[in-house]
Parts: sequence; C-alpha cells; structure tokens
Amino acid sequence: MAYIPTAQFGHKRIYDVLGKYGMENSFSYSQVVNRNWNEEWEKHYEPIYVDDRVFVRSPFHEANTSVSYEIIIQPRMSFGTGHHETTQLMMEMMLTDNIEGKSVLDMGTGTGVLAFLASRMGASEVIGIDNDENSVENARDNLKYNDVEHVSFLQGSAESIPSRNFDVVLSNITKNINVALLPHLVKHVSNRGKIILAGFLNFDLEEVNQLVTNFGFALERNISKGDWECLLYKKLD
Repeated sequence: MAYIPTAQFGHKRIYDVLGKYGMENSFSYSQVVNRNWNEEWEKHYEPIYVDDRVFVRSPFHEANTSVSYEIIIQPRMSFGTGHHETTQLMMEMMLTDNIEGKSVLDMGTGTGVLAFLASRMGASEVIGIDNDENSVENARDNLKYNDVEHVSFLQGSAESIPSRNFDVVLSNITKNINVALLPHLVKHVSNRGKIILAGFLNFDLEEVNQLVTNFGFALERNISKGDWECLLYKKLD
C-alpha cells in the first residue's frame, strides 16, 4: 500500500512498470477523502519513553517532570515522532555517550527530535538538515515548544552542510541514502569525533560496517530493536 499526491499520480506509468513482471492488472487505486488528518492522528498518538530518561510528547499531552529529558514534538507530515524503532535506537545510543559541550550535525532531522535531545544533553551547537521543505518548517516550528539554545535547521542535503567539522554526526535515514551521504558526512567529523547511524536492517549490518570502517572509523558499539540496527563509530587518529 502506498500514498502519492494526486498531481503526481500516473496510472499508465504504474501499469507499464508492473507490466514488465506480468502484474499490470494486479493493482487498484482510489482517491483518499480529504479530512482533518491531525485530528485523526491525535486520536491514536501516545507519548513515548526511551530508556526511562527521555519523554517525547506532543503539545496536547501532559508534561512529565520526572524524566531527564522531555521533548515536545508536533510532527505534522515529518518523520521522527520517536515511535519508530530507528528513532528510539538513535536516542538510546545518544544516551550512552557524552554530548555535553559538543557540536552536533543531525542529517535528515525530520521533526528535529534528535536535534532537541542533543541540545537537552548539553550540546554547544546543533544544526539539523533535511531535504524536505515541510520537515524543516516543522522542525523550526517545534523550536517554540522546546526551551533550547543554539539549535538551527537548514534545508538541503550534503551541499548544505557547513564547511566545518562536528564532534558528533547523527544520520537516521534509509540505508541507501545513508550510504550515498557517507562520503560527505565523514569529511565533517572532527578528529576523534563520533558518527551514529540508523535506518537500516540487521542484514545490512556487515555491508554498512565495512563501508564506515573503510573511511577510518572504528565501531564502538551497536544496538538493535526488532529488525533495525544502530551503530556508533569513532574516528581514528
């Protein structure tokens, strides 16, 4: 099942692609009735805890002052509410490391949830980048819900990374995009800096690990949740 904006939908293109596999008559489509999707989403959205130290909620949930880090996210159309395993893995991995006083780059920032956690953990500066205009707008809007400093968001991809190095680089994106971005990301990691990657499945672990270590990084630890992996690397001297 997939969704696509009506203006971008092409019945013939799908027919032609599936026809290559003898499946041209195996699909159906319909137009989704427009309604208040935020209201529908709010009916089923629950806040989450990560490692009993992080509480991610929306503005309409009650606050929780008993945790170390509370993050408020109004996700709209962006990835990163904290419910997906990869986002939780990234947060869990961040909690195992010392980010205080360090500069952080968050690629594929989405709602900004990881950027906000980094700031909450004491990062000196956090820059979040996403190629989706809606995500950047969403992340910037979430700034008003989170009392953080030195956090900014940019639209773009590798070309938007500032010409400087970062102590910690976060990248929670799909495997193929992570692999494509990797040569660019490693150039922006400070000496002895860290890079945390997620967004790929268990069976991709060996391939991803080989690629990262070839760039002069050592795997410090990895954690998994379900079928998903998260890796923490340190740049070698």
